[in-house]
Amino acid sequence: MGLVMEKDEVAEQHEFIFPQGLAGFGDAHRFGFIYEGKGDMICMQSLDTPEAAFILTPWDEQRLGAKPELNTEQMNCLHLSDDGKPHDSIMWMLVLNPFADQTWVTANLRAPIALHAGAGRGIQCIRHDASLELRYRWVEQSSAA
Repeated sequence: MGLVMEKDEVAEQHEFIFPQGLAGFGDAHRFGFIYEGKGDMICMQSLDTPEAAFILTPWDEQRLGAKPELNTEQMNCLHLSDDGKPHDSIMWMLVLNPFADQTWVTANLRAPIALHAGAGRGIQCIRHDASLELRYRWVEQSSAA
């Protein structure tokens, strides 16, 4: 099962379970992914709450530094063992917001998404660090022609 599915492939057999839901969408536990086939942005769409859709992009270590670490509760939600070994099977994603700023698409660094494709599970990792930006300037908005 691939992490990124083609737009027409979003179906129940491709769902990811978010046992804790997402901030503002606690009842949204099942998500599918829509990918247009180019670029590094994907849409994560709730299968429970259709109005819950998010644009995601992979964590960029060159820009942001090391990926976040998971605590024991988060590892349990993702069905990972707490054996002290790095978890290379986790894909870290940032939630993008194209509406918060007219000039920039922003990224929320305080609430990245961790996906464990092998288990079909995901969580939103809320980080209570005031130094992390809620509206980190990710990419400039394209100009309207």
